[in-house]
Amino acid sequence: MLGDGFDFKTVLSALDADEVANVADVNGQAPELTALLHQRYGCSVDVVCLDGKGAFASLPDEQLESYLADLKRGGVDPEAVRIVTRPRRLGQYDVLISLNGFGAGHKPQHLKPVLDRALHPLSRLVIEIRKGSGSYPFLKAYGSCNTLVPPEAGRNGLAILSAEPQEVLPPSGEWTKVARQLAGKEGFFDELEEHSFLFLPRGSTLVVTFDNLDIAMSKREERRPWGFGFIEAQGWSMLGVMANGWTWFRHQEVSAKFEALRDSGFFAQFSRVVFYGASMGGYAAAAYAAAAPGSTVFAISPQSTLDKTLVPWEMRYKKVWDRDFSGPFGDASLASQAAGDVHIMFDPYVTPDAAHAARFSGANVTFWRCPLLGHRLGTSLQQMGILQEIARGAISGELTPHRFHRLLRKRHEFPRFQRELANLALDRGHPRLAKQACEYILRQRDDRFFRRMKARL
Repeated sequence: MLGDGFDFKTVLSALDADEVANVADVNGQAPELTALLHQRYGCSVDVVCLDGKGAFASLPDEQLESYLADLKRGGVDPEAVRIVTRPRRLGQYDVLISLNGFGAGHKPQHLKPVLDRALHPLSRLVIEIRKGSGSYPFLKAYGSCNTLVPPEAGRNGLAILSAEPQEVLPPSGEWTKVARQLAGKEGFFDELEEHSFLFLPRGSTLVVTFDNLDIAMSKREERRPWGFGFIEAQGWSMLGVMANGWTWFRHQEVSAKFEALRDSGFFAQFSRVVFYGASMGGYAAAAYAAAAPGSTVFAISPQSTLDKTLVPWEMRYKKVWDRDFSGPFGDASLASQAAGDVHIMFDPYVTPDAAHAARFSGANVTFWRCPLLGHRLGTSLQQMGILQEIARGAISGELTPHRFHRLLRKRHEFPRFQRELANLALDRGHPRLAKQACEYILRQRDDRFFRRMKARL
């Protein structure tokens, strides 16, 4: 079994989930973690009932009643709980939990039929792992495992599987055709092994953006790089750097291309050069800004590096841990010191994001804190309708603290911020404040999350 006293709040942080709409607890072995998830996200709960071979079966009445009682004591609304004893009732889950079961007491392979149906590309599986069970080789097919507690003799481990999207790159030549049409005769398009560079000349300001090709081609109707329409509307030139997957732009071809652009005087022809990106793209924006000394960096929720010798506390993005983060563009916190201004925007309540931000210690750094808006901060700001105005100010050098905080006040009406604020009050032992928040929101609108939280309180 797991070591005594394990803090499941650590699991909540390691999940790296902005939203959890539904959770499945296999055989009802994790009432504490399930209750914490419900309390924070207001998610529905499915109790998936299986025998030791992975076949659907009813739980003993006494066991099920005890589990449901534990959930109720933990503040879980009984109406939010379903008992799943048949395959057709199985859903897809944002979080699936297997403690004291498959991976620990039973072979993890017996869980395969459930995983095949229950995991979607951004699901998380919290699984207890017995040493020698073969769990890690089995789970590798579904994504990356971050181990929170290593399995040892006499003690099981605990890991979080991040189910990874099956990156379906566009058909051969599709992106090439789109990019060459965009570049026209005045720009250029360079296609490399894992990355490509698209340049569109417009004005004396150049914005360098970083994006995942799969997202650009399959998730955006217009099939354009990150920030394309916004940058075009400002009349700025654009250099879009595209990755064929979750590479973090760590390939020698990217470094060589930026060095070639620098040495050819490409960046020198612009009066202002800005590197702009979010998360993986935020890392790259800060790292490759070193190719244009004096440039501006605007990075949203960036990583500083994924070199485990430098950031051993970073448990996310295991898929890229074996990439080489050495060299002049490797550590973004150091490389970005060559820039003129570095704008780091992050949520201080996302612990790893705050830790990465703290590594940016240069005198040229300005921090823009966006509390309780999550790692996917760009999406939150976009949904609030203020991302473009903030980006415009940062890129043009006109973003002031007064202007920023005036815009950020819109978060007070943003549902995600309201939910996180109420949860924060509970986390810090202030249930009366959480209840007041619920009552305030419910006076404005009917909201199921706040109705349920108020009822629990």
